[in-house]
Amino acid sequence: MSINNPEWANMDAQRQQAFQRAISVATAGTNLVQSYVNKIIQQLSIREFGALGTLDRRPGSGAQAIVNRRTSSVMTPANVWVADTAALTETTGTYAQNQWTYRTLATRGRVTRKIRATGRTYLDVLAEEMTHKLDDMNNSLESALFIGDSNPVANQIDGMLTQINAVAGQVVANTTAAAGDSLTLAKLDEAIDSVKGAGARSDLVIYGSFAGMRKLNAALQAQQQFMNETEIAAGFRVRTYDGIPMVVSTGMPDDLTWSGSAVTALSGETANPTTALAVVNKRYLWVEELTPMTMMPLARDDSQFEQFDLFWDGACVLGNTLGASILGGINLD
Repeated sequence: MSINNPEWANMDAQRQQAFQRAISVATAGTNLVQSYVNKIIQQLSIREFGALGTLDRRPGSGAQAIVNRRTSSVMTPANVWVADTAALTETTGTYAQNQWTYRTLATRGRVTRKIRATGRTYLDVLAEEMTHKLDDMNNSLESALFIGDSNPVANQIDGMLTQINAVAGQVVANTTAAAGDSLTLAKLDEAIDSVKGAGARSDLVIYGSFAGMRKLNAALQAQQQFMNETEIAAGFRVRTYDGIPMVVSTGMPDDLTWSGSAVTALSGETANPTTALAVVNKRYLWVEELTPMTMMPLARDDSQFEQFDLFWDGACVLGNTLGASILGGINLD
């Protein structure tokens, strides 16, 4: 109703005064509204723990994971095809023992007594921090399973890229150009064929970043190939390439340095960043855990704080050097 409306003039004084009071409280709308805060805290991160979710976990013991490896003997036709009266030639394989020292991933979290009391009507602040801290720890472990390197960081595990990159013949070049190139399916097939036991597709998995999987999808569409789906650990359904699950992991970097024949740096490349796909036979590459991921509340020694520790002891074990391969030199354009 407009104040200049004739009906306004006909109102008695008391009604006019009440009406004026009601419309003159400019802040009434904000003061009298009860705000509702959603009780779900949103974690501001995009994380896919593909390796943690699919690699086998095996219990460890002692100070190291230890695997015996045998190198085949050289058996030439002249040595093994013999006459019935000829002496046999001895050819034996060689044995070596390889160790992976269990490394410790650990962190500590704490909240103050007062903030826990203050937030009690909202949620349990300590429990919420524990939950998200665990997510942070899993993210660190997922990354280390790919790019961990004990050379610059002595107490870190060696990840699969570090170990595979050190094996001659297990790094397949998508291109010899340092800047990388679009993914070639023939090269991916070559990387798959270089993995021991590749004939049993159910044992294999292809790990890649979001960008790497987009490159694979683009290559498949360009050649009009179709992907199926399969169910992997925990009931997740993922796409497959030639019967091999394609698993996304945010631990696989998109800033690898590619020399044309090998990955020379596992992160930090800005001029010619590339990504890679890792083809893994899970029978030959696994996570060996001395101590699974453990959360331990600490005894109170200070009234101001409540603390907890998170820790994990283990190693990424490439038991057979032929059990995994890298397709490197995939550009991001």
